[in-house]
Amino acid sequence: MPIISLPTGIDMYYEINGQGPPLLLIMGTAADHTTWASQVEAYKSDFTVITYDARGTGQSTSPPDPRGYNMRVLADDAAALLKFLGIKSAHISGLSLGSATAQEFAINYPQMLDSLQLHCTWGRSDEWFCRMIDSMELPVIHDDFASYIRTALLWVASPNFINERPDDVAAFERGFILENPHPPTKQGLLGHLFADKTHNTLDRLHTIKVPTLISSGEMDWQVPARYGHEVNSKIKHADFLLFTGPRSSHIAFHEMPDEWNQKTLNWMKNLLL
Repeated sequence: MPIISLPTGIDMYYEINGQGPPLLLIMGTAADHTTWASQVEAYKSDFTVITYDARGTGQSTSPPDPRGYNMRVLADDAAALLKFLGIKSAHISGLSLGSATAQEFAINYPQMLDSLQLHCTWGRSDEWFCRMIDSMELPVIHDDFASYIRTALLWVASPNFINERPDDVAAFERGFILENPHPPTKQGLLGHLFADKTHNTLDRLHTIKVPTLISSGEMDWQVPARYGHEVNSKIKHADFLLFTGPRSSHIAFHEMPDEWNQKTLNWMKNLLL
């Protein structure tokens, strides 16, 4: 797929797979479109799945000022992509930073939204959350990306993943930089972390009226389920799904993809009945 120039001031890489109603997937901090590979495979028989590299990741533009990144800007990019593709409305699923982006999309572009999924989500970055992000930001500031991914894995992965799957852990760490043909830039990563720390939609979430699925992981240390419950309390009609078990981490979509994909796909397919 091509790299396109958007009116929001960036060039963006995107891919389209499958057939059916349009479904836009928005990934989390520092992760490009390839992170959705398992979900694309699971969804593409029922949906036209659109994935993309958000600003600061992959083959898309990384603006130099980290303080210029925020969830509204990222949502504007997503809306601009759909408009470029001639898509009037879509189902949207976001994970982590992608879920916060999706919240801003839902609030500011309600006419372009058919349904909403918010995975590993939070509505406001409180002091605990900001300090957690600080722990990941410090090695990036010092250009130590190896330490960044090692630190990040402690927050996003389960103990089962770290302890029982050393080959997968090593591959995950290598793939972030050494084997990544389009690794995240320092400024892009710092920009995503800045957006994480400044996110706040909690007092506006009540305006979301479309069918909404909120999911959290029982073993998600980075965005604990208490944040997902808080978001759920603000979107009165939302469905809440708690993934459980030893692999129900922040990256449950990667650690337990079969269950994760089946439950999210079934929720979407039920909307089409």
